Amino acid sequence: MKIENLRDVKNNFSEVIAALPETGPVLVTRNGKSAALLIAVQENDDLETLILSHSPRFWDLIERARQGGRTALEELPDAEDDVGWKRLRKRVHAARNRRSDEDRLPAFARRVFDRKPKRRHGGIRI
Repeated sequence: MKIENLRDVKNNFSEVIAALPETGPVLVTRNGKSAALLIAVQENDDLETLILSHSPRFWDLIERARQGGRTALEELPDAEDDVGWKRLRKRVHAARNRRSDEDRLPAFARRVFDRKPKRRHGGIRI
């Protein structure tokens, strides 16, 4: 893996992109800290998988699914078993109601509520 600072990459972007298949991934740094990673992409690469594999939100969803007590496919009732499906619906509904209020909030709402209140000075927000 090659490491380049942002200024060099910006000045030589075409050359950096053209050299990616030979050099491999390029770690771009800004002020000495990692900022981005450039990787070569082939025509037959699955871009959706590549993007999802680097998405923290996707992995959070996967982890929540693992911890959520999902029903295995083999444990699902037969299509004609109405009583079994009603029992399953009740179990799912009960599990959803057990979640805390914080879990029910979307991520952006949790960020808003986690913010510290702004100080007031003489009745004016600062």
